[in-house]
Amino acid sequence: MSLLEERRNPELQQCLLGILKVIDNVCHKHNLRYYLLAGTCLGAIRHQGFIPWDDDADVGMPRRDYDKLLAHANEWLPEGYELVSSNTNPRYPYFFARIQDARTTYILRRQFDFVGGLPVDLYPIDGMTKNTFMRCWHYIRLNFFKKLLYFCLIDPYKHGHGPRSWLPLLVRRLFSPAFLHQRLQHILAEFDYDKNILIADHDYKPHKGIVPKEVFGEPKIINFEDIELTTVAQPDYYLRQLYGNYMELPKELPPQNFRYLDLHKPYREYGQ
Repeated sequence: MSLLEERRNPELQQCLLGILKVIDNVCHKHNLRYYLLAGTCLGAIRHQGFIPWDDDADVGMPRRDYDKLLAHANEWLPEGYELVSSNTNPRYPYFFARIQDARTTYILRRQFDFVGGLPVDLYPIDGMTKNTFMRCWHYIRLNFFKKLLYFCLIDPYKHGHGPRSWLPLLVRRLFSPAFLHQRLQHILAEFDYDKNILIADHDYKPHKGIVPKEVFGEPKIINFEDIELTTVAQPDYYLRQLYGNYMELPKELPPQNFRYLDLHKPYREYGQ
């Protein structure tokens, strides 16, 4: 059996598709914009659905829509689905939110003390300044606090109890996760989406994550598996900036995104 055949997981992808349907329904009902991003956008264009070996999905929302969804998600989402972010759990390890299937169990590949359900990643899309100096200072601070959050929440003993544990242990003594999340969110939203002609997906470095606002523009309806979802207005521009010749298949598959997955057990029952 080839590695590609081993990595195919139709049941996982159907579960992700269910989450994407929920996001689409909620956003349409409440007039929120969303875009399929990254490999999910690539899959929509190149495969009319999931990339065959993909085990995750990415959605982005302009900051105003993103904040509104975070404020109301757990009253708007149907039973079995929930939003998780630093607002709901200070030990959540990322700057972006996730909408997860609470009937499943999913543990990240990285050694964080966090257990949840199979998620779709939900990214805020923020404005970005044209000023080169301000942009540089923005990303220096962003990367600094991202790294502090990583050391604050990673297992300090994943490499043993020697000197490599000292920095995570020191960061844990100096900073709380709640403080670091607060600083990150302040930096991320520093430049207003509506007042700038550039926007940024902060999951990427500036040369890939910053694009003119019209590249995202009005969400574009696109076929994805057996449904219609929305993605960026100019997917060719967007995907070429991220991947170059995005229609060419990779020579090697990326590592899978999780170290434990159970699609039939709620994450709250993990370890019982």
